[in-house]
Amino acid sequence: MQGFDRRRFLKTIGVSTVTVGLATATGALKSVSADEVDWFQNVNRVKDPLNKTPKEEGHAPVVQWPINIKNGEPFNMDIQIGETLHPMTAGHYIQWIEVYNGIELISRIEFSPLCPQARVTVPMVVKESATLRIMARCNLHGIWETVRKVSV
Repeated sequence: MQGFDRRRFLKTIGVSTVTVGLATATGALKSVSADEVDWFQNVNRVKDPLNKTPKEEGHAPVVQWPINIKNGEPFNMDIQIGETLHPMTAGHYIQWIEVYNGIELISRIEFSPLCPQARVTVPMVVKESATLRIMARCNLHGIWETVRKVSV
């Protein structure tokens, strides 16, 4: 039986490591297509409301509330994720929705893939005109935000 040659082993490992490192650095192991985006890098928003992309249509929070809102009186804000409801499957679902009045958190609703719809009604009270931020997190496509002004 031949003995273990430590020097030869280390040279082999070193060459393999360098080869893999160079292949990774040059992109030889994996190329990224133009469709692949790091959705978790930033908060995602609709860029052009008149020309939405399919991802924007399916992930941006859609918000509705009554036309006449009175100072200090409760009203309901209806929120759904996507113009057509976002899917809720084990592999692709909305994890949560948050509602902010300016920077103050008003409500946070958690979902699981077992929830049938990413749709909620949040009771609200505002004492003056405000900017409301609605944020939602998709497990595959990151955080999406819609900002709307409410007038009293």
